[in-house]
Amino acid sequence: MSDKESNVSQNECEAPPTQHTSVVASHYNNLKDKGLKERYNSPIFYLRNFNNWVKSVLISEYISKIKEKDYCRHLKVLDICCGKGGDIAKWQKSFVDHVVFADIADVSIKQCQARYEALNPRQSKIFTAEFIAADCTKICLREKYHDPSIRFDLVSCQFGFHYSFESLTQARRMLMNISECLRPGGYFIGTIPNANEIVARAQKSPNMQFGNKVYNIKLLFDPKDGYPLFGAKYDFQLEGVVDCPEFLVYTKVFYELAREYDLEVVYEAGFEQFYKDHLNDHRQLLSKISSLESYPAPPGKELLGDEETDYDHVKTFLEDEHRKNQNHKVGTMAKSQWEVANIYMVFAMQKLKKTNVENGAGV
Repeated sequence: MSDKESNVSQNECEAPPTQHTSVVASHYNNLKDKGLKERYNSPIFYLRNFNNWVKSVLISEYISKIKEKDYCRHLKVLDICCGKGGDIAKWQKSFVDHVVFADIADVSIKQCQARYEALNPRQSKIFTAEFIAADCTKICLREKYHDPSIRFDLVSCQFGFHYSFESLTQARRMLMNISECLRPGGYFIGTIPNANEIVARAQKSPNMQFGNKVYNIKLLFDPKDGYPLFGAKYDFQLEGVVDCPEFLVYTKVFYELAREYDLEVVYEAGFEQFYKDHLNDHRQLLSKISSLESYPAPPGKELLGDEETDYDHVKTFLEDEHRKNQNHKVGTMAKSQWEVANIYMVFAMQKLKKTNVENGAGV
């Protein structure tokens, strides 16, 4: 996003927050916890599995970086905007010792706790955990920890940080909650919608709205008045998963703000680039969790996408002279789902030094 496109004053950045957070909490509180059968029949089945692969690889990579420096360290994690606890199994497989789960939706936190309590103690040592239902963009999380002096090795925020960009005040509080108990050398990792990608697609549409049969995005502000750095609201609908407004996160602003909290960017990539960067080392996991759809469809199964429009890229690949008449099957994703995946990006930051709060100053 260029400076011209941003076109916003400092006073506009610091506009008081709206009641949006209650809308978000209500949406996720009312989201049903679907069973395995319904998930298999979801039109975004492979997209959700691919997103899960991205998170698994990201978590595994940065847990490994921490262990490389101190293999015997008792790892402590803050899973902020944890939702229903979709990453609980990842923390268990990473052999962490303690996880604090925090989310705005109290029903989601209860479901997260239920998932944690359902872990099988016979498989391996289960990490200890605590659960906090709170708006992490408005309250001081440290005051709610069992041990306010805790030092985290890793903070993870998956598909949730963008809600803090409703206002500058909320973004600052979120970053303070992430940074103040993260030890120097620790990492903050996450996934967010890519504002530049969303704006680029919206600008190609006459009504600032775009999507396909599985998702839809519509800007809820008038670009003629400029693109606000905070509070740039858009409506996001994703089949069976999301149906509520979100906020654009301009990475330049995000990174500069994070630097004020001693968080320095060490990696960033769109999902497509992340896939290319990590495919060779994590190809087996991609197959294990069914992140890609087999094309052509196996006998007795149907493709999730539209045969006529969603698989042109695969047909072109298979029609290559070297692959003709070889009965090739490939792993792929329907275009309608891949369009959604490419809205997102991955980032990783490292904590450089003590925060201002630890040095005695305020927020």
